Amino acid sequence: MRPARDIVPSIGLQPIHWALLALVIAGTVGVPQFRTLANLTNILEQSATLAVLAIGQSFVIAGGMIDLSVGQLVGLVTVVACMGFEAWPGMGWAVVLLSLALAGGVGLVNGELINRLRMPPLILTFGMLSILQGCIFLLTDRSVGTVSPAISFLATGRVGGVPVSLLLVAAVAFVAWFVLERSVFGWHLLAMGNSAESSRRAGLDLRRLTRLAYLASGLCAGIAAMLVAGRLGTGFPNAGNGLELDAIVAVVLGGMPLKGGKVSIAGVLGAVLLLGVLNNLLNLYQVPAFTQILIKGLIVIAAILADRPGRRAQPA
Repeated sequence: MRPARDIVPSIGLQPIHWALLALVIAGTVGVPQFRTLANLTNILEQSATLAVLAIGQSFVIAGGMIDLSVGQLVGLVTVVACMGFEAWPGMGWAVVLLSLALAGGVGLVNGELINRLRMPPLILTFGMLSILQGCIFLLTDRSVGTVSPAISFLATGRVGGVPVSLLLVAAVAFVAWFVLERSVFGWHLLAMGNSAESSRRAGLDLRRLTRLAYLASGLCAGIAAMLVAGRLGTGFPNAGNGLELDAIVAVVLGGMPLKGGKVSIAGVLGAVLLLGVLNNLLNLYQVPAFTQILIKGLIVIAAILADRPGRRAQPA
């Protein structure tokens, strides 16, 4: 198994943070519209959803797994929550709690099915993606419902000029950092990602670790759905399309290998901001959407290739 100093990374500036700094400087110098306060605030607000979703994805990837269902889970929770807000306008917090319970429940189902069926997480969560998409369109094929003022404030409000969504991301990130990088559970999860067989021989409960990792992923998807609903103001059935891939891209760019065994919440947040700044600059330059998708794909391939030499150098 990997030494403890490799399992628990140190805190500091990483390559992704230097890349983010370079991109911000380039945007500030080259695009006058980029450096306005309104635009920078907009980047932070738009990045909040992906940040929470990527943090949830970090739990499963740290353990050597993956969750492809989170995008459609965001879409389902967005639709269900907005329908609930409209049906019970005076019970907003109850709707929020039930929506988060739904998201966490789906995460637990993913973990339990992986444990019982012994299916690869990639295959099982891809199947769950299709199931959730079907559930969404059984409910509606158009935007439905509305959001409560509290959820709208959560997504777009300000406290002392600071976006409330940014404060939420900071809270979620701190909890994830502590759980993954400073707790026994996190160390065990990373050990499982580093070597599941060695962890099993050491007596770790891999089934419990799997369930809890997917529970965290589901709950983060539920929180992300609240932000999406607050920004859109309605339950749009396609709200989560493609978000699962964006979250995986952010995790990989943040320095976490897809095979697991390593985590950096600071790196993931840096990657989310880099993607947000990049998307903003491409939009300011009026780059076509399909070209932006191509660029994003090239970035993640480059990140994976950059990680390969380090992986080959590690002892078996």
